[in-house]
Amino acid sequence: MAVRIRRTLSSATLLLCGLSLSCPPPGQAAAVGDDTIGSDGYVHVAPNGVVLGVDPYYPTDGNGGYDVGDYTVGLSYDPAARFLTAKAVVTATTTQRLSRFNLDLRGLVVTSVKVNGTPARFTRAKEHELVITPSAVLEADTRFTVEVVYCGRPQPEHVPGRGATGWRTTWSGGVIAAGAPHSASTWFPVNDTSVDKATFHLDATVPAGWSVVSTGVRTSVHNGTHSWSEDVPVAPSTTMVAIDRFTVRESTLADGTAVLDAFGPATSTSLAKSLPAALEFLTGRLGPFPFPATGGVYLADRLAPSPPSQGRPVHGGGADQAALVQALASQWWGNQLSVKMWKDQAMVESFARYLVWLWEEGRGGPAVEQRYQDSLRRVGADAAFWGRKLADPGVGREFSVADKGVLMVHALRKHIGDGPFFTVLRDYPEIAVQLNQGWYDWELYTAAVADKDLSEFHEAWVHGTTLPPAELR
Repeated sequence: MAVRIRRTLSSATLLLCGLSLSCPPPGQAAAVGDDTIGSDGYVHVAPNGVVLGVDPYYPTDGNGGYDVGDYTVGLSYDPAARFLTAKAVVTATTTQRLSRFNLDLRGLVVTSVKVNGTPARFTRAKEHELVITPSAVLEADTRFTVEVVYCGRPQPEHVPGRGATGWRTTWSGGVIAAGAPHSASTWFPVNDTSVDKATFHLDATVPAGWSVVSTGVRTSVHNGTHSWSEDVPVAPSTTMVAIDRFTVRESTLADGTAVLDAFGPATSTSLAKSLPAALEFLTGRLGPFPFPATGGVYLADRLAPSPPSQGRPVHGGGADQAALVQALASQWWGNQLSVKMWKDQAMVESFARYLVWLWEEGRGGPAVEQRYQDSLRRVGADAAFWGRKLADPGVGREFSVADKGVLMVHALRKHIGDGPFFTVLRDYPEIAVQLNQGWYDWELYTAAVADKDLSEFHEAWVHGTTLPPAELR
């Protein structure tokens, strides 16, 4: 379970936001059994209509009652004061009648909320719930807008084993907001579930000498306002914003893909030079790059691992070619193909890591089979290593099992043969464009492509907690 630090806002912060010290009016009390109240956690439903429930690791991630179509965020950031003032407009469509609904926002002070241009009541609940009561009930299947004005000093979320994610200050006085499982909600109100992807637009104003880099394509820079547009729907956890005294370089790949790289103070440009070759390799294995623009943000701060933000990953001072290739591979296995719940994260991360193995083999590194055999010998029958279940590693450990998962991927290749395996590697992200998949979906797909019963393989490798038998290795 993520550990979060309780924060309070001083009177000075409230005054900076233009607030009095009085609390906002509370939301209307919900009647018992009221089916017009949107849930405070996204409820997953299978294609056959079976209700799967909320994410078992983060049950209040996301919200019910609506689907977001677009986020448009306008912000102003003062690096010296580390202070943010912002307005977010969320355009969504109701999936039920709504007399009340939630957005996710961690910390920060909300000063006003409007629904369809009319002031709405709002209150805060739990650690990240912004509870909104519109002036009139919203009918089902209706498009609506929510405008949220807010301000404050954004703070990161601290996740065991991963450190700080979301909005955090860099050593040079800039900021970066990236990383999973929760990033977007540390700086703008959002339906924080990977199942609800939406387009994203940002207008960010910063002082002279500072730059803003974000997800998508930079559309303009004018009078200190940097505008970005991501018209391919993006999961909240893969949005990104970075503010610093960047050196920005733009180029174009041979296939026409636009590249924008941003280098923070005291960073090298050497890692970025590997991007064209890495993408040439990956597109050869996976097909065309799934987004209209790419590149990277390069910081001197240590980030482990490199957050694979959609289109434009973020790399810290310790990143190497393996980190770059894995972050780029995650554009297919992780962003184009996204997971349903966080317990499914190892499914995409393991394939992204295996692509690093293939890349390094092709660059004169160890053969993947030798690497696989060496890894098996090294871990032996270690109960701690094999005891981690790929299909359900546990809350807080969803990003810590890809070392086992990459062995599973190569074992699958050996078990079904190169033809079916490379079909899975290339085609599964492509057929799942803008869809969310879990282990169950992947198991059905691999069995269909292999045209064989893989239940023993899946049980041993994906659901098992001991060394798989020799015939499956």
